[in-house]
Amino acid sequence: MTADAGTPTPESTPPEQMTPARALQLWIAVQTLKPVPTPGYDPVDHGPALAIIGERLLADRSLASGRLSEALRALMATPQMGTAELSSGVFGGNAGYALHVMWPLTSIFAGRMPRKVSVSTGKSYVGWIDRIRRVVMRGLPLASVDEVAAVLDAVSEAYTGAIVPTAAPEVDAGRLVEAASERGTADEPGICVFTTPTYLAHPPFGWSAEDLARLDFRFLNVSSTTIDGDGNVVGEVTRQSGLPEAYLVLAVFRSPDPEVDYVAVERRIHRVLSEARHGPERDGTQRPGDEGIGWFITRLPFIVSVAELLGLELAMPDDLRAGVNEILSACQLPDWTLG
Repeated sequence: MTADAGTPTPESTPPEQMTPARALQLWIAVQTLKPVPTPGYDPVDHGPALAIIGERLLADRSLASGRLSEALRALMATPQMGTAELSSGVFGGNAGYALHVMWPLTSIFAGRMPRKVSVSTGKSYVGWIDRIRRVVMRGLPLASVDEVAAVLDAVSEAYTGAIVPTAAPEVDAGRLVEAASERGTADEPGICVFTTPTYLAHPPFGWSAEDLARLDFRFLNVSSTTIDGDGNVVGEVTRQSGLPEAYLVLAVFRSPDPEVDYVAVERRIHRVLSEARHGPERDGTQRPGDEGIGWFITRLPFIVSVAELLGLELAMPDDLRAGVNEILSACQLPDWTLG
């Protein structure tokens, strides 16, 4: 995507004149996110309000623990940076969290939003706009309240109206369980991430919908498969694993090193998940005596990142990867998509 005639360019915008609005317009113009105009809202009509919102957000250190302000400053310095660079430089490599923050900002300052908005992500974006509203409106002079509120109301209403209801996600996931399971449990050693359709479709029971930072955490299991001396698969995920439903394979990892000890790798992944407090308990810990058990409340992108740091690679046929991505979309987890 390239900038249109009305979009400022870095060359036409001196550094001292760079604002959050101009930075976001430049940024979204060079991304591959394929946005659409925010319906019912054009930032060109709200210049003074956007200046106020930008100034207040730049000065704030509370939203996203200061990362929102850091993101704006980073884009004002380098508006051409990619989403991966922004994610690693400001959001600790959490690409999903980065986009949950950046889309509301892009809609406010550049008048662009995602082409498709699921129920869960739409609610998350509206939640971020409400947080921004509280920061920007605090102590705002009465003369500016109406114009600032008009911007935030318009963007919030656009997201509310754009939410696309979907059929019960576990139904869509269930259609692909059998094929995914059969292709995901090949008799080769590796690390397997699996869950069930219900676990994937819904947050853990009792999970707070207000905790937006953990909105897409799910019950996932990380297990190793190894070959014993007789050539039998040890630790393979099977229907006899005690799950109430057929299992659903989400990812399979293997190492280019044929001598790798996958059991040891599994323990390392479990340790990282435990230290990150992604255990199965609601406070992020594990139950006493559960060390070594593979169930965690976590995110697939986090496991993928950990696996890559340990030298593992995704080892999945194209049709399996496409099927898993379809399941993730049906379960309203677009940020989990496997590349």
